[in-house]
Amino acid sequence: MSYAQKLDDVALLLDELEGLEPAVGSGAALEIALSQIEEDPGQPRRNFDQAALEELAASIRERGLLQPIGVTKKQESGKHRIVFGARRFRAASLAGLRTIKAMIQAGQADDPYDQMVENIQRDDLSATEIAAFIEARLRAGEKQKDIARRLAKSKGFIAMHASIGQMPHVLRDKLSASPLRAVYELYQLWKRDAARVEEFCAQHESFSRPQAEAFIEEAPAKPNQNDDAEPATEHIIRGEPSLPQPTKNETKHGAAGLPEGEFVPAAQRKSASEVIMRVRHEHRGGRLILGRVSKRGSHFGIVVFDDHGEEAQVLLAELALVEIRMHEPL
Repeated sequence: MSYAQKLDDVALLLDELEGLEPAVGSGAALEIALSQIEEDPGQPRRNFDQAALEELAASIRERGLLQPIGVTKKQESGKHRIVFGARRFRAASLAGLRTIKAMIQAGQADDPYDQMVENIQRDDLSATEIAAFIEARLRAGEKQKDIARRLAKSKGFIAMHASIGQMPHVLRDKLSASPLRAVYELYQLWKRDAARVEEFCAQHESFSRPQAEAFIEEAPAKPNQNDDAEPATEHIIRGEPSLPQPTKNETKHGAAGLPEGEFVPAAQRKSASEVIMRVRHEHRGGRLILGRVSKRGSHFGIVVFDDHGEEAQVLLAELALVEIRMHEPL
């Protein structure tokens, strides 16, 4: 066989291979033309920092792309769709690359959690972007506990982000420079004392969690009127049904013989059994104190931890109920 004929055979083979899809989930990174890749219109990231993209592009020019992006098999458009790595894709384009290392992902191309999980793991999303995703899933009929499971996050993480949509603008505006937990705890105080919190926000362009906690501890105790009049929409966002409250004549009694939802002084319940609620928080066991209201609002509880006997005011959504038992008085 002549050399020219061998070249013709190789060219014919390449023609036959062109357009064939590489193996899905093979673990090997492929070089795919940027022109054959499209971004996902449902991408959870809404804001791309241009300066950060330029820095990443400069790094790619210098060292190449260190980690491949993830894409689907070709869609109806004839292009691969990005599952994760939209920022790297944009930076590669800025760097002048014509191809990019990519891995074709197995599974459903339209699973909304794929990009979300990857971006959360990389800490690539803002609190408002995560909140928008969670709100969309709640409106789609999903439960908070199911969202937490699929994102591999705690129920407290979901509850805090779900609350962002109910926050006033004065607090939402602080999320870009202040930690979400600090803003969330101020939100609980805002429900009781909006003017005081808004004054604090006006005096601080940003704040840390210790700053917010110190401010909350100094706040005078007030009845949480806004908590009593929470709109039904907030209960829906948290995945909790809005239940009618019993009237005075319909007061229910719990297992200990005490009115549910009502604090009874110890002097009036000496003969009643005491309810002990065992809880767990971040691998620490403890007991939830009943009959005392947290200064941080009705979304917090007071827990006495077993290890050092210290008391802490903890977000209720972050507590796991371990045991409920009765302690008979001596």
